[in-house]
Amino acid sequence: MSIKQARHLNYKTKILCTMGPAIGTEDKLIEALHVGASAFRLNMSHSTHTTHEQYVKAIRNAEKKTGIYVPIIADLQGPKLRVGELGDGVMLMTGQQIFIADPNVLKRKKLKAPDGYIPLEYPSLSRDVRKGDMLLFDDGLLSAQVMAAANDIVKAVVINGGLLKSRKGLNLPYINVSVPSVTAKDKKDILFAIKNGVEYIAVSFVRSAKDIHLVRKFIEANGGDMRIISKVEKPEALTNIEEIVAASDAVMVARGDLGVEIPAAQVPLAQKHIISLCNNYAKPVITATQMLESMIKNPRPTRAEASDIANAVLDGTDAVMLSAETSVGAYPIEAISYMRMICTEAEKPIVEDGKLFVRTMGIKVTASQTTDSIAAAAATIAEEQRINCIATLSYSGETAHLISNRRPRAPILAVTSIISTARRVGLFWGVNGFLLDDVTTTDETIEHIKKLLVGKGYFNKGDTVVFTIGRPAIARSRTNMLSIESL
Repeated sequence: MSIKQARHLNYKTKILCTMGPAIGTEDKLIEALHVGASAFRLNMSHSTHTTHEQYVKAIRNAEKKTGIYVPIIADLQGPKLRVGELGDGVMLMTGQQIFIADPNVLKRKKLKAPDGYIPLEYPSLSRDVRKGDMLLFDDGLLSAQVMAAANDIVKAVVINGGLLKSRKGLNLPYINVSVPSVTAKDKKDILFAIKNGVEYIAVSFVRSAKDIHLVRKFIEANGGDMRIISKVEKPEALTNIEEIVAASDAVMVARGDLGVEIPAAQVPLAQKHIISLCNNYAKPVITATQMLESMIKNPRPTRAEASDIANAVLDGTDAVMLSAETSVGAYPIEAISYMRMICTEAEKPIVEDGKLFVRTMGIKVTASQTTDSIAAAAATIAEEQRINCIATLSYSGETAHLISNRRPRAPILAVTSIISTARRVGLFWGVNGFLLDDVTTTDETIEHIKKLLVGKGYFNKGDTVVFTIGRPAIARSRTNMLSIESL
């Protein structure tokens, strides 16, 4: 094992990188992993299935060459409203009247598009908005106010003008959008994700736990077993946040659309509340959007961006995400490297002072009480005895996830014979996947793992490891045993 690969054992906060031409090659992905990337995101709102399939192959090849197991997240577009094709863009002038309508509806009803027409594939827009409602384009950089809505056309006046480009988003704050939570495009993208074996599906614009149940049902009906990440970016989601966290496998604080849908001043407290709730429910949480926005064009981050990332880490986030910084930015590798440095500095109060960040009792988990108790005990023993590593034999990754939630200093290895699990745990704070060829009796399996940990250069002979395992191991029993071993 290389020094760079071993370094991953000491990374705590995970870095999720969005795929795009800037890091879309195998060589770039290997470089990204070496400087601290942990997981990769396919943004299904952009590119084709052919391009995303090429990205998946490149990620898997990079994984083989580095020996670092990484999860892939397929991020669904969801009911995101986007304007249609506008050529080189349309300049909107403050005070100008514009007309918004679904081009398919106009065509079907043989209606002529008026001057100042903006195409938007949303047939019920004129029924969902009312006079006085605000229309926010391009993350709120451009805005218009509804003057009238009738006969499938919305008339509005531009409040803040600028260049509106093709496919830019439209937000309707505090308006109940009647678009289904899982669109026809989302279903095609889920089928693509199942076919290509990704580990997570991120569901956009979640409004209630019902949205999660619908996606899970569709995944299972089509033979998939991916875990679900709920993206919190609607006011309705904040209203129903506890039921959403409970129903999800992980949560993303999607600050881009959230900061348009609610006042930007409210986003920091919403972020802290969501992270705290996820910690209490032992659900991995990702903090996303504009974390190193300046590095899309610049080789160094701003001081404010460094503080933003550090505060998310100190609040208890499991992962931080890069979007355009790695997909189309001019400095993708530098952005990952800076983010890793900032995370490492912010983790020092936990790693050096040995403070268990999350309470060890009273966590609202769905796991068995025995499993959760052993996870708590493993984290506590590792802290008190300064154990070198916590190794958990896991088929689902559940025990590793529960140990991770206690934020111990010792690196956590999720040892498994299932490659999808080895990848999936790569999103958990402080956890790395470790693939085991075979599982026999409990004692033999522990001895085999010990030899591998030393043989592969993960640890030195004489180091101490806390093992958690289900006995009998060969029967894939739930975690019910803890053992302290010397390598």
